[in-house]
Amino acid sequence: MPMAVEATREKSSLPSNPRLAFLGNGHGRALLVLRGLVRRLATLIASARAAPRDLMPGGGAFAAAILLVLVTGFTCDGMIASAMRHLPRAATGFFEHITILGEGWVWLLPTALLGLAFAWASFAGTSRRKRAGLVLRAERALFMFSAVGVPSLVTTVLKHVVGRMRPRYFESLGAFHFEPFSLAASKASFPSGHATTAAALILAMGVVAPRWKPSVAMLALLVFLSRLAIEAHYVSDVLAGALIGIAGARAMRTLFAKARIGLRSGAFLATSLMPEPAARLSQRGSMPVSWPQDERSSEPLPKPRLSIVVPMRNEGENAGPLIEEIGRACAELVPFEIICVDDGSSDGTGTRLAELAAAHPHLRAFRHAASCGQSAAVRTGVRAARAPIVATLDGDGQNDPAFIPKLLEALEAGGVSTGLVAGQRVGRKDTGFKKLQSRVANTVRGRILRDGTRDTGCGLKAFRRELFLALPYFDGLHRFLPALMRREGYEVSLVDVVDRPRRAGRSNYGLFDRLWIGILDLGGVWWLIRRRRRVPIVSNLRKDA
Repeated sequence: MPMAVEATREKSSLPSNPRLAFLGNGHGRALLVLRGLVRRLATLIASARAAPRDLMPGGGAFAAAILLVLVTGFTCDGMIASAMRHLPRAATGFFEHITILGEGWVWLLPTALLGLAFAWASFAGTSRRKRAGLVLRAERALFMFSAVGVPSLVTTVLKHVVGRMRPRYFESLGAFHFEPFSLAASKASFPSGHATTAAALILAMGVVAPRWKPSVAMLALLVFLSRLAIEAHYVSDVLAGALIGIAGARAMRTLFAKARIGLRSGAFLATSLMPEPAARLSQRGSMPVSWPQDERSSEPLPKPRLSIVVPMRNEGENAGPLIEEIGRACAELVPFEIICVDDGSSDGTGTRLAELAAAHPHLRAFRHAASCGQSAAVRTGVRAARAPIVATLDGDGQNDPAFIPKLLEALEAGGVSTGLVAGQRVGRKDTGFKKLQSRVANTVRGRILRDGTRDTGCGLKAFRRELFLALPYFDGLHRFLPALMRREGYEVSLVDVVDRPRRAGRSNYGLFDRLWIGILDLGGVWWLIRRRRRVPIVSNLRKDA
C-alpha cells in the first residue's frame, strides 16, 4: 500500500468544487467512513462465497473434535463436577471475579469503539501516510471484532438448541440431562460461550499483536478454569466452546486474508521497514513491486551483483554484528545488497533492522506481521531481490559470511548448468542431541531422495533467483533445495563451510518442528521427483529466410 506523505493544504487553497467542499466537512467524512465500511463488508461477503471450504475445518478435523468432546464428556464431566462442589470459598470467590473476562461484550464493545475511532480519525485531515496507518488499525479492529463475535454468536445459538442443564443440577439430574430449544439460562451449558470468547481471543491476538499472545493464553486458561469452579459448565462444555472459538477465529483469519482487509494472504502482511518512498508496495498484494530509488538521494540505485537474504526471527541481538560482518566479508563484491526479513519476531528485531537500514545504504528490511516460517521469509527476500544471484544465510550468526564469496565463485564457475551451491557444515557447534537429529534426518532424506547432499540444514546457499522462484513453493522448501534443483535438471555444487556457535538468543526450532513436518515434506518432495519423468532439452528452431 503506497504511503507517500501528502502535503497539507491551507483551507484557503481548497478548490471551490462543491463536492470536494462537502467531503471536507464532518458530514462528508462520515459518509466516507460509512461507504468504506460497506465496501469492506461487501468484500468480506464475496470472499466468503468464493471460498466456503477454506473457512470450514476438514472432515477429519471435525470428526476428531467431536470424538474428543464425547470422550471427555463420558470420562471427566461427572468426576470434575463432583470435585468442584468441594472447592474452598476463597477459590470460588476468586474465579467469580475472573470469569467476567470471558464475557463477549468485554472485548467486543471496546474493539468496536476503537475500530470506529480509527476509521473516523483516518479522515481527520492527517497526512496520507498516517491515514493509511489508521485505516489498517481500523481493519484489524474489525478483524478482532469478527474473530471473537462470530464464533460467540454460533455458540450462543447452539447452547440454546442443545439445552444441556448446568452442573449445578448434577446431583439431581445427572451430567447428561437435555431440554432442547430452551431459552432458559439454566439449560444453556453446552458449549461454553466464555470458553469460545477466550479461545478466539488467543488466536486473534496472535495475529494482531503476537507479543501479547502468551499473556492472553494465560488469561484464557483462568477463564476456562473459572467456568468449572463456579459450576457453570462441564469440562466437555469448555472444550467444545474452545474448539468453536479456535475454528471460528481461524475462519475469520482466512476470510480477512483472502479479502485483504487488515491482513494479507500467506504471510498476512510483508511490511517494509524501510522509509518511504524507497519501498513501494503493491496496493493489492503483500510483496514489494519496485525500489527504483534510494530514499537518501534522487539517483537510481545501481543494480546489485548479489543479493544476500537473511531470514530472522527473534534475532535482535544478532542483527547488528551480523550485518557488519556481511559488509566486511562482501566488500569486494560491490555492488551488493542485504535483505533481512523479520519473520514475526516479538523481541524488537524489526525495530533494530529499521535502525540498521537507516545507517546502511545496502540494507533493506522487511517484516512478516505473523511468523510464517523460514521458507516464507527466504521467499519474501528472494522476491524482493534485485540481483540475478541470491545468497542466503541464517540470522543467528552460526553461518560465517566469509564463505559467501566462495559460494558465488563456485556458482559462476559452474555456468548455467549449475543451479545451486550449498554449504556443508564441518565442526558443528550445536548440542549433541541436535547433531543427532540432523544426522538422522540427513541420512533418511539422502536414502529416499538421493540428492547427494549430506547437510541440507546449512543456511549458506547461493542460487540463481529465477530458478528458485520457478520451484514449487511449500513450507519447508529451504530444506529440499538440492533435490528440487536436481529435479529441474541442474547441477548442485557443495562447499565445506565452518560452523560457529550462536552469538545470542536461542534456537527457534525444536525436535517436533523438524520431525513431523519433515516427514510430510519428505513424502511430498519424493512424489514430485517421481512425477518428473524427463527434463526437457529445448532448442530454438529458426525459420530460414
